[in-house]
Parts: sequence; structure tokens; C-alpha cells
Amino acid sequence: MRSIWVGATLLLVGCSSSDNSGGSSNGDECRLNVQLSGGLDAKLGDSSQACVYSARSVGFAPLDGKVLVAMFVRKIEAGQTGTFAAEMTVDAGQDRWARAVCSVDVASNVPAPPTYDAGMSFNPHLLKGKGSCSTPAVFQGDGGTKAPVDIGPFTFTFTTLFY
Repeated sequence: MRSIWVGATLLLVGCSSSDNSGGSSNGDECRLNVQLSGGLDAKLGDSSQACVYSARSVGFAPLDGKVLVAMFVRKIEAGQTGTFAAEMTVDAGQDRWARAVCSVDVASNVPAPPTYDAGMSFNPHLLKGKGSCSTPAVFQGDGGTKAPVDIGPFTFTFTTLFY
């Protein structure tokens, strides 16, 4: 089984923004809805987001660029659904909180339209689901300590690449 890293890396996949009907301009292919509290108070999901990726990597960032939330989902394959162990990281400016122990329930894992793969054999899939974290993300920075970040229950939709 492979793991996928959901975090910030290289290529802009797409943006998600609400229209006047309450929908999304791209069908919400890139969306994380979550409330962060403790060492960092932030809410993702109310504003436009961008997903960035390279092979096996995707991250969620509001277009205002103030926070990035990343998730490492363990032992998931293309087409699999169910509950998987995960770890989450939160970045804000120069600060990083990591190692939040989480669980994700992947309700849908279906083939997505192909993307440019530079001659490599990527297998894009659209994943949808929800999750929760049993421990907070712990501050990783130099120069002092900051309170842990609690990650509230969340929902997600994103395209990832299996290979």
C-alpha cells in the first residue's frame, strides 16, 4: 500500500470560489473546511482556496495566503474508500505545527480527468470525505514555543495523483 502526502509543493491545480448561487466555480475540486484554534485561530472553507501538488502531494491554502494545512494519508490506493490514519501539519508565515494524529473517512475515490504528467504514468483521482484529529499539531519552530494548534472536524475534496 502507498501513502499520499497532502501538502504544499509545486503546481497549481485549481481554485475554488463561491458564486452567487452558493456553488463553486469548479465544483469544489479543491476544498478543505476546518476550524483551527489554540496556537493559531483560523477557519478554512469560507473563502477561495487553491490546491497545489506534485506527484502524490496536494495542499489546501486560502487565496489570501495566510495559512496552509497539509495532510499525510497513510496506506491508500486508487479507488479505495474507508477509514485511514492521517497526520496533519499547519503552516502560517514562518511558523509550523506538525504531527497532529488524525483519521480520515474517504467516502469517494474516483478517477479524475487526466492532467499533464510530463510523460509519467500518473493516475489522478478525486477524493472526498471527512476527518478528525485526536491530538493537536505541535509547534516545530525555533525561537521559543507556541501553543499547540487544535484541528477541528473537517471535510475535504481534492484531486491527487497515484502512480
